[in-house]
Amino acid sequence: MYNVDEKNPGFNENRACYYTAQIICGLEHLHQHRIVYRDLKPENVLLDDAGHVRLSDLGLAVELPPGKDKTQGYAGTPGFMAPELLQKKEYDYTVDYFTLGVTLYEMVAAKGPFRCRGEQVDNNEVTRRILNDPVSYPPTFSQELKDLCEGLMEKDPEKRLGFKNNECAELKNQSFFKELNWGRLEAGMLPPPFVPDAKMVYAKDIDDVGAFSTIKGVVIDNKDNEFYNEFATGNVPIPWQEEMIETGVFGELNVWGQNGKLPNDLDPNYVEAKGGGCVLL
Repeated sequence: MYNVDEKNPGFNENRACYYTAQIICGLEHLHQHRIVYRDLKPENVLLDDAGHVRLSDLGLAVELPPGKDKTQGYAGTPGFMAPELLQKKEYDYTVDYFTLGVTLYEMVAAKGPFRCRGEQVDNNEVTRRILNDPVSYPPTFSQELKDLCEGLMEKDPEKRLGFKNNECAELKNQSFFKELNWGRLEAGMLPPPFVPDAKMVYAKDIDDVGAFSTIKGVVIDNKDNEFYNEFATGNVPIPWQEEMIETGVFGELNVWGQNGKLPNDLDPNYVEAKGGGCVLL
């Protein structure tokens, strides 16, 4: 979301403030319904046609049953997961506010707080940094923004800003939001800092368009399809490929048959024959 303009990556603080405030409203609503999100990150923060934030992909979310205030389980995206989750401890809604801090930092800095831009680092090192290293801030960060990020990325969940007494009042009262009218924001009366152009395609590749967007007035003909088929081996966005590898999903799915052959369920020429045999077309 923050890297549409490659020459000037990152949002200004006013824009980041608006989006962060709307995310807080969404998290507060989820937490009031006893739902822990567990996968907040910029890729899951979408804008609707009017420019308002919509949280997406609740596939890793978990609902706390009545009478139980914490849960367990390794879930999330490397570089965003809270220390207590990485340590395999029980946790509650506070993990979502750690990920909010990482997301806010990345909105403004256009990089994560635990990796340098362009740095290749394995998950074990990222985990070590999250558990042990303080976060460093670019000189462009205001003191109010730094204080908010520090409060959200506090390693001790008991001291972390977030959801307390069934609301986010303490978080909303942080000085970073001092110019924000929360009542008008929650009523949908504050104009967004950016409204997407319905005629513009905000995507890095055609796969993003096919998966998430409907563009009126654009007709894909046979010539277009032939052209796109030339690039069939690269139709999965690089960030998704990296996430599949980092989370171990690729290793779980990348199972081959004997001698490196495709397994039957992936072989387009495999047809199960009557009587239990098989036929290769």
